[in-house]
Amino acid sequence: MNTQRQTSVAGLLIGFGLVAIAAVIAVDVSGMRVPPVHAKVGPRFFPLLVSCGLAVAGAVTAWQSWRGTFESEESHPTDWAAVAIVSAGLILHMNLLKPLGFVPAAVVLFMCVTFAFGSRSFLRDGVVALVLAMTAYLAFTRLLGLQLPPGVLAGVL
Repeated sequence: MNTQRQTSVAGLLIGFGLVAIAAVIAVDVSGMRVPPVHAKVGPRFFPLLVSCGLAVAGAVTAWQSWRGTFESEESHPTDWAAVAIVSAGLILHMNLLKPLGFVPAAVVLFMCVTFAFGSRSFLRDGVVALVLAMTAYLAFTRLLGLQLPPGVLAGVL
């Protein structure tokens, strides 16, 4: 058994790339002019939260790659069927978003992802997808005041 650890150059590049993207987001958000009405949680909060998450993920990835503990692609074979199903779900989501609306498109995407990950509990997955999509839709439209396409559910929502 080979116990020697090797530095993963690809992992280092991915880690540093994530940190660089986090820095770009943080710099961009810091230059955002925000009216004083948004004193507590304004439009800077979530981009900064994403930036922090990317920075932490990048730093951990770079550290693990440097130490040789980063699990590379060679140790886990790629499930190309799952990749194809998730990709098809994303393409369906993009094409169904405008005609059907956010909720049905999100349900289709969720179902594709759960199927790709091996779930065959279609009723349970559909109910969870519907609850999550409705919650996201209502949170964005009612609480944050952002417009998501209602589509076929325009009169219901």
